[in-house]
Amino acid sequence: MPRSTRLQAVVFAALLLASASRAVARSGGIVGYSGQGGFFCTECHDMGGRTAPTVRFVVPAQVDPGALVTVQFAVRANTAGLLAAGFNVAASGGALQVGSDSGVRRARLSAAAPFEVTHTGPRDLIDGEALWSFTWTAPTAPGEYVLFGAGNSVDLSFDEQGDAAAITMVVIQVGSGAATPTVTPTVTPLPASCAGDCNGDSSVAINELITGVNIALGSAAVSLCPSFDSSGDGGVAINELIAAVSHALNGC
Repeated sequence: MPRSTRLQAVVFAALLLASASRAVARSGGIVGYSGQGGFFCTECHDMGGRTAPTVRFVVPAQVDPGALVTVQFAVRANTAGLLAAGFNVAASGGALQVGSDSGVRRARLSAAAPFEVTHTGPRDLIDGEALWSFTWTAPTAPGEYVLFGAGNSVDLSFDEQGDAAAITMVVIQVGSGAATPTVTPTVTPLPASCAGDCNGDSSVAINELITGVNIALGSAAVSLCPSFDSSGDGGVAINELIAAVSHALNGC
């Protein structure tokens, strides 16, 4: 997937924030809330001021076309009192399957939609973390493909109040020669500084998200909104845009 396409997907997700409707929470997992289409766990779960969890993929950075890849997704709670977790993962291409983990199921939003994976029920946190395993069959066409993931840490009260959620994504290169599996850097949606807050009002608006995308595409200067550049490298990367989208969803 070209870089511009990935950035456009982030813009689409940001614009959906203005009209997103609230969904019905399901302890058995739900698809369509991986962050790929602009929706994730906060459509149902109210964070109530709790710190977002740390969510991450464990997956090879590069694989052969058509390869069957084992993927892990982890949710680590960053707030005391949370007991379990859930997840939803979607892919921009290829096919997601359940694999050997009995706590994972596959579902889709419609007969025409691609399959996603989610949990069969809340998974207990062990030492603060829950981990799921599933598989992904890479497309046969070489290129860049994206896995989108959302994780939710919960208190098992089933009233959706005071839970905590976060989103992340990883870009996988499908091409000749597979690289050694690596752990992808974590995208933490609620860092100490408020990425994407251009005017200093401690919130991120749609127009500010669009400014960030323009900076990432090279059509605007980073000086228009330095808060997007959390790494200080003079540009705006995909993970920095996702952090800003999460701030728009959850607040700074």
